[in-house]
Amino acid sequence: MDSLFETGGPHNIKRIGPHKIEMSITIPPDADGYVGRACPEEECSPGYFKVKPGTGITNGHSLAYCPYCQKSTKPTGFHTEAQRNYAVKVLENEALKGVDRMLANTLGLGSGRRKTLGGGLFSIEMSLKTPIRQSISRPLEEELRRDICCPNCGLNHAVFGLATWCPDCGTDIFLVHVEAEYSVIKTMLSDVDRRREQLGPRVAAKDMENCLEDTVSIYEAVLRAMVIRFLKMQGVTEDGVLDKMKKIGNAFQSIRRSEEKFRTELSLALYEEIDPQDVERLSNIFEKRHPIAHNLGVVDRKYIEKMRAAESEGKEIRVSADEILFAISALTKIFGSLHRRVF
Repeated sequence: MDSLFETGGPHNIKRIGPHKIEMSITIPPDADGYVGRACPEEECSPGYFKVKPGTGITNGHSLAYCPYCQKSTKPTGFHTEAQRNYAVKVLENEALKGVDRMLANTLGLGSGRRKTLGGGLFSIEMSLKTPIRQSISRPLEEELRRDICCPNCGLNHAVFGLATWCPDCGTDIFLVHVEAEYSVIKTMLSDVDRRREQLGPRVAAKDMENCLEDTVSIYEAVLRAMVIRFLKMQGVTEDGVLDKMKKIGNAFQSIRRSEEKFRTELSLALYEEIDPQDVERLSNIFEKRHPIAHNLGVVDRKYIEKMRAAESEGKEIRVSADEILFAISALTKIFGSLHRRVF
């Protein structure tokens, strides 16, 4: 073992004891400079995230966190399976180099890696071929497009969907994740006029409808995440949480049903700090999702009866950018108020 690995080199190999060596293997980042991380808690889902080295806590970083379940351990405890396999391959290649070098030295082969024994009529020539070492590709990283910068420590990281905690400092940045989700919709809205000019009014109308559906979907996902966290804080078991979420069902697709479920199932006021007129307008905007999701955007009798709307049956529902921007602003206030009161 002492002669198998040469000290130093690109991996800074060190002997730390009898038959023990230490080496540093740098995990190459992806094209954007991010490195994958995996929560060590097997039951954590999704458990996978990315961080950008050089941002966040760069000195004295002794504890890191999973952004989903808040599991904490030393920063080196979040390696992915692909990264471990990569490190093993690097180690194996270093071992092959050592075996090759030891054989050459033992056989007394020169720089040409050849040696001739005997002479005259009879001679034997020995040669040693350098083993072909396996090609090592960087660990395959999953593509994530939810990039977040922690406002507390400055860590640039990326996650699947909604997360809660900063992987470096452990700060609750749930609302930052929510803002990032809605910022995507704002970006889409800012491009509608260009798409209308280039692709026509029908495409622009579909863009607007998609933005409304995404606004509602994010609202539903955010409330579900907050309710699950709240129930677990109350000591509710996993089965209890599942039962409660079944009772809630798809109520979070509606402003009024959301309010009712928070009151009856959680004994919480959802819109306590929100102007009732804003809640009413928000509810009307949300209800436009029904004909979009279930009737190709065409006004039907159910929508007219429910909303007592003046729209004509059979005509397309109209959604404006101002309505969606208002909804995003109002929902951001609702989430902030609920988060502050509950967490």
